[in-house]
Amino acid sequence: MIHGRFGERIELFFEIGLVAADGESFPVEVLLDTGFTTGWLALDTQDCLGLGWVMTEREQVMQTVRGEEYFDIYEGRVVLNEQDYIIAVLAGDGVSEPILGLQWLRKLPLTVDFEMGILTLG
Repeated sequence: MIHGRFGERIELFFEIGLVAADGESFPVEVLLDTGFTTGWLALDTQDCLGLGWVMTEREQVMQTVRGEEYFDIYEGRVVLNEQDYIIAVLAGDGVSEPILGLQWLRKLPLTVDFEMGILTLG
């Protein structure tokens, strides 16, 4: 189980590990976005390139709040709840912060209790 934190506007933040192609792990804080329903993780393209991840699909059209945008798909390795996962990662130019998609809730339970200050995933 990983513990998260609430942001100033009640955003849900968690720390996960991004594992580079060479095996080095980098902790990163990600926002759980309940509007990101079709994916696992979204990153800026430069982050995927820096991690040495392999692109598996090019220029997939996705609907975003700003309209249709193009994303490349990378095979990424992440660590959540002390477990490794190989996932499809959406990568686009200008992704301002790493975003966790709602697909994680198919694998890991989410507990949110604002009053008690409890936020956990897993």
